[in-house]
Amino acid sequence: MEWVLLVSLEWIVLGSPTKPSTTQIAPFASEELYKKAAEAIRTEMAVPIPGQRVQVLSHTVCFARKDN
Repeated sequence: MEWVLLVSLEWIVLGSPTKPSTTQIAPFASEELYKKAAEAIRTEMAVPIPGQRVQVLSHTVCFARKDN
């Protein structure tokens, strides 16, 4: 079984949202590894960009993909 992480990002620049984008990151060999990656992404996206009126909204989802 491998784990797949989906990350959706939406930038809000000067109060105007952009169209969200979604990226698939795979494979992760364990649930623990994907959870660490998701947390690192959430932490990075929460850091404000100094001097800019920009906000990033992120949503992470993970699912297990079974071998055929």
